[in-house]
Amino acid sequence: MREIQYQKKGIALIYLAKKFFTLGIGDKIPTVDELCSETNTSRGTMQGALETLKADKAIVTVSKGHMGTYLVDQDQDKLLNYLDDRNIVCAMPLPYTKYYEGLSTGFYKSFEDKKLNLNLAYVNGSINRLNGLKSNRYDFIVTSGLTADYLVKNNDVDLVSLLPQKTYVSEHVIVHKKDRNDFIYDGMSIGVDSYSIDYKLLTQEIVKNHDVKMIETPYNQIVQRIENGSIDAAIWNRDEVEEKNYPVSYSSIDSDLIKKSSSAALLCKKGNTFIKEIVQRYADIDKITSVQKAVISGEILPEY
Repeated sequence: MREIQYQKKGIALIYLAKKFFTLGIGDKIPTVDELCSETNTSRGTMQGALETLKADKAIVTVSKGHMGTYLVDQDQDKLLNYLDDRNIVCAMPLPYTKYYEGLSTGFYKSFEDKKLNLNLAYVNGSINRLNGLKSNRYDFIVTSGLTADYLVKNNDVDLVSLLPQKTYVSEHVIVHKKDRNDFIYDGMSIGVDSYSIDYKLLTQEIVKNHDVKMIETPYNQIVQRIENGSIDAAIWNRDEVEEKNYPVSYSSIDSDLIKKSSSAALLCKKGNTFIKEIVQRYADIDKITSVQKAVISGEILPEY
């Protein structure tokens, strides 16, 4: 029984440490009853955890009677000592283009002087990143703005931040054989990697007025299959096509979805206010985008 009580107090301490870490000096503190309701713990357990933080001088509060209780001081280092991990894990695409190299470098630079450490996991396919978020392997993930819209509507995720256009990719294009100009036509076969929500949505958009055959094609086999004729075309990232000089041609796509798909978006699990507030506070969008531009231009070397 005592071990269970210790475990419950430990859970309450971790919760309170995260809560107070994100509060600012002068903020009103939720009541004990509200904290218990949020964590499904007893008043005694929650009150004991609060007293522990006060005794450790991790927090200092003042009661203003019927107006409530307010935070007047905090020691963020002491609060972090109560967390089971000081690392935040972000999953993003593999850094195989200058845009992704610049983005990952921007994240590192943005977090480098902060009290929490950022670890980047490189995972291709937004579905794979989403699954890792759901299973708590990652605290937040990077997708395009187009994918973010889709995931927020269809999954228990929250949008943390949306970066400007051309931070995820410069442009999604349709790639095809060099000797073809009529890249969308009835009867064609078009490859699509369903692990990428962007590719799936964009492919559906460009073929909606045509009778085509959609063929599931792993991302890393697209060029090979276009060359050997097993597919006629596919959506792809223009940056990779140009940087690696692939033996295919590409054409721009006239769709408002292209702009959405060029912006980087940050997502966390729905209701994870700690991660949402920390990432919004630490992930300085201006700094990230300026570092990304410097990496793309060659002004600075990537770090990831």
